[in-house]
This record gives sequence, structure tokens and C-alpha cells, in this order.
Amino acid sequence: MADGCEKKEIDIYTERAHLLAVMVALFGGALSYTDPLTPGWPVLYIESPTGQLSWHIHPDDVWLFPKVPVVDHYPWDKHNTRAKYKRIRQLVEQLPKLTYAKPEYGNP
Repeated sequence: MADGCEKKEIDIYTERAHLLAVMVALFGGALSYTDPLTPGWPVLYIESPTGQLSWHIHPDDVWLFPKVPVVDHYPWDKHNTRAKYKRIRQLVEQLPKLTYAKPEYGNP
């Protein structure tokens, strides 16, 4: 699959991968095939200001990360899912608002 546009419907993993592509572009990170339980699925590591975040990426969605380096044995900081989402909530609170809604929708 060259660019994923051939899919009739985009599944939830691909939707998530699109958002993660934005996050890794903002904060940096790497792909690494480090999980022995899912050897064909790379783990995307993102180094955010509030700490490391990681997700497994479906092999069909790797094309979304062309500039993200693939490395061997990327160091995982042992965060769990609860810690990951706590870090995301902290990140949302810390980031300045980068844009505003269109004027016709009001300015929150």
C-alpha cells in the first residue's frame, strides 16, 4: 500500500496513526521493532516534553512515518498505559494554543 488512500474505509488504527504522525513530527521520536510479542509491528516512541509516549503501529501504517528513524533497541522508559495518558493530559495543559477556531465559530 503506497499511501493508504486505496483503503475504502480507514480503520481506527490508521486514524490513530495519522494523529501520531503529527505528534512525532512535533516532538521527535523513533520506530523500533522492540516488542517480542508483536515482531512485525514497530513501536513508535515519541519523546514529549512530559515524558515518553509509545504505541504499536500496524505494519500497513508505517508509510505515515517516512522521516521517523527506525532504530534497534530504542530505550523504553517502562511507562504503562495509565502513565502514558497522564503524560498526554499534562501535555495538553502545558502546550500553548497554536491556533484558533474560524471566526464564524467563535473564539474560545
